[in-house]
Amino acid sequence: MENKTDIEENTTKGESLKIQCSECNGETIHLVLQSIDTSHVEWIDPQDVYAWSDNYQIVQCQGCKTISFRHLRRYHEYPDLDDGTETLYPERSKKRLSKKDYSKASASLRRIYQETIECFNNEIYTFCATGLRAIVEGICEEQGIKDGPIIERQKDGSSKIVRRHNLYGKISGLSEKDILTSKDSDILHEHRLLGNEAAHELSQPSPEELTLAIEIIEHILDTLYEIPEKAEELRNKKVSRQKKT
Repeated sequence: MENKTDIEENTTKGESLKIQCSECNGETIHLVLQSIDTSHVEWIDPQDVYAWSDNYQIVQCQGCKTISFRHLRRYHEYPDLDDGTETLYPERSKKRLSKKDYSKASASLRRIYQETIECFNNEIYTFCATGLRAIVEGICEEQGIKDGPIIERQKDGSSKIVRRHNLYGKISGLSEKDILTSKDSDILHEHRLLGNEAAHELSQPSPEELTLAIEIIEHILDTLYEIPEKAEELRNKKVSRQKKT
């Protein structure tokens, strides 16, 4: 007996599916825009038939309108038990992080941040850690910080304050210039060390570590770029209201 493959176009076009969105960070309704649907039958012998189907679909999130690709394969030996194997492109998971829009930051800093989130979402954790360190470098550059004071231990056991042009010194410089609080600067040192371990010791941080680190760096970016804009908008609204009264 000959093996058989049937191909049909758009038999699932227009269907609504609830699947994980690559951008919305959750399950959303997707619409099937186009589909190629195939069914396959393979005869091992006259009494043994192997059958399966493939659905290839271009789908669009009905929230953010992002377009992606879905492949669903079903095996038909046990149709009541088989819900199919779903594969989505680009790959995604429920741990995927959404990118924030820091419109007041420079284009280069926004790019590094977005690439860092993409590394996390694609489980490229080593480069995600180095990306976080690069964001800290970018913040220092944008704020005009070239160096800063650090406490350095001397050979005789004493300590003195010296200025350093490395990232350690620059982070301290952010606090020295009152751009960040000393507590926030101390937190950024953890990002520096996390990036150092990834870049120089080839150590891969865990997703849990990176999730916390990303939340912290987003807090810093909010503090530097989003909150001042919102505070200015609040002042303007207050002045406008007072003029009307």
